[in-house]
Amino acid sequence: MAHKLVITGYGWLAGYLSDALNGKLDIIGTSRQENKLSLLADKGVTPVHYALGESTQALCQHLKHATLLINIPPGRHNTDLDAFTQNMKSLIDDAIAAQTAHIVFISTTSVYGDSKDLLLCDVDEKSAVAPETASAKAHVAIEQYLASNAASTKYTIVRLAGLVGPDRHPARSLSGRSISDGNKRVNLVHIADVVEALSRIIQTPPAENLLHLCSLVHPKRGEYYVTAAKALALPPPEFSETDLPPMGKVINSSKSWQVLGITPTYSNPDDMY
Repeated sequence: MAHKLVITGYGWLAGYLSDALNGKLDIIGTSRQENKLSLLADKGVTPVHYALGESTQALCQHLKHATLLINIPPGRHNTDLDAFTQNMKSLIDDAIAAQTAHIVFISTTSVYGDSKDLLLCDVDEKSAVAPETASAKAHVAIEQYLASNAASTKYTIVRLAGLVGPDRHPARSLSGRSISDGNKRVNLVHIADVVEALSRIIQTPPAENLLHLCSLVHPKRGEYYVTAAKALALPPPEFSETDLPPMGKVINSSKSWQVLGITPTYSNPDDMY
């Protein structure tokens, strides 16, 4: 069982996770913003200044026998993903050298691409990846590097579907827009279920090295986001092709939830708004 958790990339997800684990584990959080360090300390988190690509010396002082949660996205405006990927690999190398007990890498279900097939594409943990975007390709490269180099270190790769929370829902960014492919399926996961899953992964590492976290129900997005926008009192988006047969990828996370012994509280995205 882990006694110390080090979180690199202390953002939205990390805030929820540390609130759930505070008092159960010693939590260390990194930020590249100096003014955020005092806020971490106020939350009972030991702050460490660290930005990807910089020296890991201060970070590595906390890593021996610890669990390291790596949750550093490339950033929407980052055009140098080769540098991002290499810096993430270097971070993994340094973590292994520092005798980290368990590395948890937060990845994404976008590694499976965005299927245009007319038939539904059921994707489980054994499915081949097919990344299309630069970010997805970077995540695949980092996943593969971690799997190939962590021979003496326990690791868990967690592929997240689209994140939803009390203060975050994709219907807000889609509100009022005109969008195609309304018959594609929705793959979302609620932050409460993610926190429950990560808490178990951190405190009792599973035997499996790869897990999916996604809801168990997958409505058409042309139906779901219109209903969600109305429930949130937002102008609904307009989708084309909603009446066509369902298409696209469906993230099958049944096995991963079973491995973790969790029945998601938010199995249906209709419960997320």
